[in-house]
Amino acid sequence: MTAPVPSATAVAAEIRNRQSHMIPLVKLHKLLYYVQAYHLVWERTPAFAEDIEAWERGPVVADLWRREKSSGGQLGRDDLVPDTVRNTVTNVLRRCESMTGIDLTIATHAEDPWSEATDGGRSVGSQVISHDSLIAYFSRESSDVRRMKESLETLRDDAPFQPDPPGAFDALLAGHSAA
Repeated sequence: MTAPVPSATAVAAEIRNRQSHMIPLVKLHKLLYYVQAYHLVWERTPAFAEDIEAWERGPVVADLWRREKSSGGQLGRDDLVPDTVRNTVTNVLRRCESMTGIDLTIATHAEDPWSEATDGGRSVGSQVISHDSLIAYFSRESSDVRRMKESLETLRDDAPFQPDPPGAFDALLAGHSAA
């Protein structure tokens, strides 16, 4: 049986609990976008239930934004966050923690999911950024990862493991200590 999908409120609380300072709303919503994207790719399930919309300043969990604005502040955690989501939050924070809300807005505007939802920014009107577009974009391997895999393939040695003969390690150590 699969665990129920948490709310964006719970995931936002998880992100906020890990920060030593108040996190601006713009940055929080970009972090939620990345948590959702990577969780969809890595776990094939959403990190939270609510939709992400493409707003002028980038991706926003509109339902959470509106609820927090109408309540005058942060909403409390309303459900548990599974370990897979917490792990994804950890990875996203490590990657994005030093970035500002403006940095993250610029980054998300350059990515396909926001751009596709808004016709390259020409038609911004709270369009939903689909899970499929997040999966398609964030599943791609970077050119760096491809190059690393290719270089590893050329170095790969499929020869069966051959243990060193008895005393080989001692001889190696003796050779280094004599030098």
